[in-house]
Amino acid sequence: MSTTDLAAQPGPGWDEAQCTAALAHLEQLQAQLDDLRLAIPRVIEPFQRPPNPATFKLYAQGVVGSQNDLKNLHEAWRSPETQRTLEQVKLSLTKNADLAASASIPSHGWVERERREGVLKKENRSETVEDFGNILTDEDIAGIVVGFQKTYTNIKLETRDENCSISTRFVSGAVMLKFHISIEREANGRYKLNAECLGTTEPWQAITRCIASRPQVNDLKYLLDMIAAYKTVKGTSCAKCKKLLDNSLLTPTARRSKKVAGDSPELVWEALHEGCLG
Repeated sequence: MSTTDLAAQPGPGWDEAQCTAALAHLEQLQAQLDDLRLAIPRVIEPFQRPPNPATFKLYAQGVVGSQNDLKNLHEAWRSPETQRTLEQVKLSLTKNADLAASASIPSHGWVERERREGVLKKENRSETVEDFGNILTDEDIAGIVVGFQKTYTNIKLETRDENCSISTRFVSGAVMLKFHISIEREANGRYKLNAECLGTTEPWQAITRCIASRPQVNDLKYLLDMIAAYKTVKGTSCAKCKKLLDNSLLTPTARRSKKVAGDSPELVWEALHEGCLG
């Protein structure tokens, strides 16, 4: 959903996509405001140099450019997108005026996050029958679950709906993570795996996106090993950028495997930021 797609009127509550789009729009407004702080320095900058024939031309360009920037900000502020966001804020404040929770919301990174979510939705819409894996029987699932429990004795799996639903929960660091896997089956026995980390805010939404973009998308054992890595691999720093926090102030929310050096088939799992994938 793009910023210009905020067509829905403000209601009692916005969904995750609407909130992300609104925050991305506000981040763009903030960037325009920050740029306007340099308007006067840009106008007077030519006069800081020794006089030359280009001085007046540079001055005029600075004035016109600053005027255009101010006009663009004025139009953006009066746009339907901004006004709907402000109305939603007013409505939200009438229901709950406590802003303490907002202190944990990052002020940057929403434009990039909206872009990534748009790409993910586009990919999901373009899925075809090739996304379905080979036949997976109840016996196959039971064997994979038993093997998982032997390997990860401190993680319990719960299966329901004739082995088409698998759930688990555990504490990773100081955060409770709850995962759910659903297995869609076609009449011919082919299947598709869907997985999510339950939660409506970050970091749970970011973890869901990282799981959705996993390789070996229809390998149940690989998916379960990836979920287990959220407990066994501490996300203290990103294996790629070596930093603790990304631009959204999130610790690494992805887990990916790589082969051990040499001829060994063994895999090791690493923690990465969502933006460091690929």
